[in-house]
Amino acid sequence: NYPFWRDNNHAPWAGKPVWTNTNVHGYDHHHVLLDDNIHNDPSDGAGGIRVPIVAENGSNNNYNRYESLHGQEALDLHGRHLIRVPTIRPSLEDDWFIRQIEMARWLTHKIN
Repeated sequence: NYPFWRDNNHAPWAGKPVWTNTNVHGYDHHHVLLDDNIHNDPSDGAGGIRVPIVAENGSNNNYNRYESLHGQEALDLHGRHLIRVPTIRPSLEDDWFIRQIEMARWLTHKIN
């Protein structure tokens, strides 16, 4: 929602949502936002990282809500869930998007 993002001074938490834990019902999905408006700036960017909050019963598979990451926590997920797209490069390299997604999955599994 561009007006919401704009009205919140382009804060990443107000941007396009990216869900970090997407292993739901046995399907393992890796959400990645590829956008030219992703910056290495904790107060300006298009993507808002959402992390699951464990339900009160403590079950890791029972998330009842998500929270937005702010500041350095969000920046730490650049390359894993947020990937800045240089405007021209993908048009010059046929496999640019595929390589970025493969690297994001590799980084995520390496770190986790």
